[in-house]
Amino acid sequence: MQQWFVLQCKARQEDRAKLNVENQGYVTCLPQMAITKRLRGKRQTVIEAVFPGYLFVQLDTNSANFNALRSTRGVLAFVRFGGIPATIPDAVMQQLLALAELTKNKTAEAGATAGSFAAGTVVEVTDGPFIGLKAVYEMPKGEDRCLVLLDMLGKQQHIEIDEQILRVSDS
Repeated sequence: MQQWFVLQCKARQEDRAKLNVENQGYVTCLPQMAITKRLRGKRQTVIEAVFPGYLFVQLDTNSANFNALRSTRGVLAFVRFGGIPATIPDAVMQQLLALAELTKNKTAEAGATAGSFAAGTVVEVTDGPFIGLKAVYEMPKGEDRCLVLLDMLGKQQHIEIDEQILRVSDS
């Protein structure tokens, strides 16, 4: 019978554990998200696990080698309650799998929107008082901000705005 279990991973080794568990033929789930952080004085988009230190793995309880999984590089142990490996209900796992797929798509999208846009690119504001408005990207201004031309009150206005709330416009 197929069930989902939780593996506790060694510090910051979720990706290593995922690779090594998948190499043994098991299905895993490691939901991740893109976060914009300031690293060494620069704004960068980094990928982090939604549940740091944990990896979800689907096992057949009749044929899975729990000892081999526990000894896998990057894995610390199974999460246990009362000495029994904890199982995750299918309904919860369906939501986590959907989250993993959604974050995978958003991660790719965030990578495309991170960094400076080319001058003259039509962008859309995604947050703040100008949400939904279209603007023309002019130039970066510092680490996090940029200048855009925004149509307001019948003419174009130069606005300084946070660059991370911009995305390339669809139209």
